[in-house]
Amino acid sequence: MPRKPPVLLISFNRPHLSQRVFERIRIYQPDRLYLAVDGPRAEETHPRDAAGVAACKDLAQAVDWPCEVFTRFSDVNQGCGRGVSNAITWMFEQESHGIILEDDCVPEPTFFDYCADLLDRYRDHPQVMHVSGNNFGGEGTAEACAPFSYAFTRYADLWGWATWARAWAHFRYQIPPPAEVPKSHFIQEGVDRYRQYAQRDRVLSTRQKTSMWGYQWQYAVLKNRGLCAAPAVNQISNTGFGEEATHTTGSGSLHAANVPTTPLTFPLSHPPEVVVSPRYNRIYADNVLGTTGRYRKRYLKRWIRTLLIPGYVPKK
Repeated sequence: MPRKPPVLLISFNRPHLSQRVFERIRIYQPDRLYLAVDGPRAEETHPRDAAGVAACKDLAQAVDWPCEVFTRFSDVNQGCGRGVSNAITWMFEQESHGIILEDDCVPEPTFFDYCADLLDRYRDHPQVMHVSGNNFGGEGTAEACAPFSYAFTRYADLWGWATWARAWAHFRYQIPPPAEVPKSHFIQEGVDRYRQYAQRDRVLSTRQKTSMWGYQWQYAVLKNRGLCAAPAVNQISNTGFGEEATHTTGSGSLHAANVPTTPLTFPLSHPPEVVVSPRYNRIYADNVLGTTGRYRKRYLKRWIRTLLIPGYVPKK
């Protein structure tokens, strides 16, 4: 097994969640831990932020194993778009590779060795840009990967993941205007064109949203035809659903909340070829993007309106 990679824990104002992730990091005991905590929002509107942020910063003093600890404590609130992406950039200004965990992404203990193995194995393979910890396919993904421990897909899941500085160098917070983005960027092997269009709309709509950074990373991966290693079994349980969350507040997201994790078996069984699994791509689309019929109707209506209504501009 290669040397333990550095781990970045990104936190804000939820110490009860951050502590659970920290306890899993403590079990792994990386040699280098990066702790990034965003600054509190205005006290008038968010009076509990200051105490929560202070408690998250205290985690730096709780490291009780041989470890170099690096901290990035912001004096101002950057938000969960700039705050998270700036923290990742900060780590990669000092490291060639690393594992990234946000405060609500509780990893299965085998997640760390899985990431370490793949970060070492594909460190000089520029097409491999991302190592995912979570998946949304359940048993279907295990069947799609079999007999191997993981498969390659185009979807960069971000609830616990790892990457390299060489890959993160492609990240840009600002995505180009839709007219400047070729549709070829969004080709997904094994996925019909309607859901490719849906993914394109999702990613490009990020230009109007300052609270996001993940779709920008997905865009960087797609633009460069990058590959994402995705595990056969789920390695991350997201505990951050509810009123305190920024994005996962609604009941429509609850199917992904607190999903059980499953250990991976070592040594890992590696796919013989570094190529996309169309079957894994299709399972992802089925479980995350939804049915083809839903999007077929949407784009048919959009096409008809474009023909019949002068000057009609489809919403993104």
